[in-house]
This record gives sequence, structure tokens and C-alpha cells, in this order.
Amino acid sequence: MKSLKERPSLGEMFALIGKSLPEEAAGRPFPAHVATDSRCVEPGGAFVALEGERVDGHRYVPQALERGAGLIVVRRGKRPDELSVPCVELEEPEQDLARLASAYLRHLEVPEVVAVTGSVGKTTTRAALQQVLGGRFRLHAATRSLNTRIGCACTVLAMPQDAEVLLLEFGANKPGEILELTNLFPPTSAAITQVAPVHLEGFGSLEGVLRGKMEIVRSPRLRRFLYNFDCLPLRGATLGMGRTAETLSIGGDGADCCIEAPRFEMRGNRPELTFHLRKRDGATARFSAGVWGTHLALPLAFAAAFGGLKGIGLAECAEALRGFQPLEGRGRILSLDGGRRFLVDDAYNANPESMRASLATFGELQVEGKMAILGEMREMGRETLHYHRALEPLLNGLESVVLVGDAWRSALSERPGFAFVRDWQEALQIAAGTSWTGLLVKGSNSLGLQNVVQSLAVEHGGAAS
Repeated sequence: MKSLKERPSLGEMFALIGKSLPEEAAGRPFPAHVATDSRCVEPGGAFVALEGERVDGHRYVPQALERGAGLIVVRRGKRPDELSVPCVELEEPEQDLARLASAYLRHLEVPEVVAVTGSVGKTTTRAALQQVLGGRFRLHAATRSLNTRIGCACTVLAMPQDAEVLLLEFGANKPGEILELTNLFPPTSAAITQVAPVHLEGFGSLEGVLRGKMEIVRSPRLRRFLYNFDCLPLRGATLGMGRTAETLSIGGDGADCCIEAPRFEMRGNRPELTFHLRKRDGATARFSAGVWGTHLALPLAFAAAFGGLKGIGLAECAEALRGFQPLEGRGRILSLDGGRRFLVDDAYNANPESMRASLATFGELQVEGKMAILGEMREMGRETLHYHRALEPLLNGLESVVLVGDAWRSALSERPGFAFVRDWQEALQIAAGTSWTGLLVKGSNSLGLQNVVQSLAVEHGGAAS
């Protein structure tokens, strides 16, 4: 392949999986951005048309071209007519793209491949790692939560050839998916942030979730393994895995990297989390960041702990994370109406662990006029109603609670202050007509509660705190 600062050619890239291209296309550089959503195509980037259960990406090739796509990848036999850019036909675009990304990663021999998985917190952990490592290494990572086979493939294919660290997220809905990602993109360092009752329709039980997450340690390149010490099932599984890799625990008392005195408060409408992190060798540092709740001390601590393994001191890690901001939909605080009200945008996802943590944080705030819009937790399997009922005590103390979805209606009884609604539109109507000082919006992403956040932010001049 070419020198480190140049992109490989299309011919060189597809040759990695035995695919030859016409001469007029083979010499063009492989794009530095790959997307499977036509709305995310960047000028000069590649658009890969995938066939889903409900949407056929081949229909959106014209939109990808309008956005400036420089390469189109389609299933064999579905090549559009009269294209002005190169088009590559593959037998199975999603699988072949993953094979291509895996081959590219092997070819480059990237020194460090870090993979983060877990039921909760992997995206925030990945973002925190990016902030700690980005100042010291030539790091490549996804800019958003691309944790599936195709998402990881798109991230890898966009990687420059001089990358020193590749940072990935591994997500899964059922057994075997983490193992597949591990085989395609073998990590040298892996982190498991949490094992919790998530995606139970696929995993079947908490034990199934644990086994699925632990598939990551089967990487043949694994040298380091970081895990959440406070998660007892994960701690037990780690003790039983032997010493095939250096292990480092992060959590409370007894952990190798111990989180001490976590404290969260709102200063006006600005969130502030502070804690100390202490290593076994006695080194300690104070961390401070504008994130939502004490539960987010864990992903920041993961980032600092791994930074230490890469030779970055605790004080330097703390300084790097001082400006860390919550990601959209993951505890971001919006100041509304000139600071008179605030909205907690935690609308990207919901499961029992994250819902409990966010509600506990919200309930403890010394603020009058608290309202919550809570979407149902999906993919919970047979225990759906149990997990929804278990959250009811955390709703006490909130002046108004809007519950979106059938699971809430089946799990809880009506009472003053509760409003059961079908969708985000009804929830928005109630929020718009209610007087509140602080509003928490949280629910499974498929419910579209991000629309509530966006609508209220536009109407009330929302700005991130």
C-alpha cells in the first residue's frame, strides 16, 4: 500500500478480499468516510447500500449522490445506471464490508486496538477514552455509537494508515455477536463497563448477558482487560478467567482503581461531578466534569485507568477530562428560558440500570417543580413488567411523571401525578402545558423522545450547560 499519509487506492483495498476492479476505478483513493445511511454521507465518502427488513438502501443511492458520495457499494445485480462515480458490486455487502475492514486492520497492524462493551456506559466510556488518549496518540474512533458489525467496519475502513490506537465499541443483542466482533477486530485491550438485565429477549437472562459480554476476552491479541469491580457477576467471571491478560478493576472499595467520595450537584443549571481516583500504588487525583450524576464517575475512571496503562499520569488524565461534556441523549443538560429552567437529555436509551441511576440523581436534586418523561424499557423479555414496577419508588417526589408506552400502563396503577401516553407527541403536549423547573427525558431510543428534547430546546432557547 501507499505511504502512511495517503489513502490506499480502491484497487488495493478490494484486493484484500480478492475483488478486482476496472482499471478506471482501481486507481482512485479509497474514501476516508463510509456510511450506510444516505443522510450521513460526507462529500467524497462511500455509501454502502444495505437491504434491511423494512428499508432497502439501494433506493437511497440518488440521495447519497446528492450529498457528494464518491463511491457506491451495492449488491451484485443492483448497480444503478449512468453513475458518475465508481460503483462496486458485492455478493453480500454487509458481510463483505466487514471482511474488508478486518483484512485492512490486519494489514495495518495497528499497535493498540481498544474495544469497550457493557450493558451500560460504553459510549460515554469510549468518548472519555478518546479525550484522554487523543492528546498523546494518533487515535482513530467513531464519532458516534457505531457498535454493530457494520458500524465497526465503517469505523475501521475510515482509519488512516498511521493510526496508533483504534477505539471501538462492541454492542450485542444476543449470544455470539460480541464473539463475532472480537474475531473480526481482535482487541489488544478490552473493557466491560457493566453487566445488567438488557436485551433479555436475546440473551434470555442476566447470566446470558454475562456470557455474551465475556466473549470479548477470547481475543487472541488480548493483553489488557479492564472491568467494573462493583458488578459482582462480572467480578466472579473475571476471577475465573485465569491470567491470560493483565487485569485491572475499577470501582469502589477493593478495586485496583478506586473511586472515592463521588459527589454530584447542580450549580445553578450547570451540572458538576467530582470524585477522587486512587490507584493501588497510592497515586491519587481529583476529577471534575460537567456530567449528569455520580454514576458517570465510572466511565471517566475507566478512561483514566487505561490512560495509566498507556503511561499517562492521573493528574494529566484528570486535566484532560475536566472539559468532558455529556453526549447528546446521554445526560446532557440544556438550560432553557435564559437559565430559569433546565432539561436533562437522557433520551438515547433506557434499561433498569441506567433508568435507576438517572432517576436517583434527579430525585435527590433540591429543586422545586421536577417533572419526568419516561419511555418504556424495551427488549426486556418476560420480566418487562417486573423491571418497570421496581422503578416506582424512584418516582416519588416528582411533581409530574409522563409514562410513554404500554409497558408502564400494564406495570403501574394510575395515581395523581401520573400520565400514561402512547407516544412522544402526547408527552410533548403535556410538557409544553405544564409548569416545571427541571425536566428529565429518558427512554428507549426507538420511542423517539429525542424529538421532545429538540422541540423544547427550539421553543425555549436551549443551550448545553
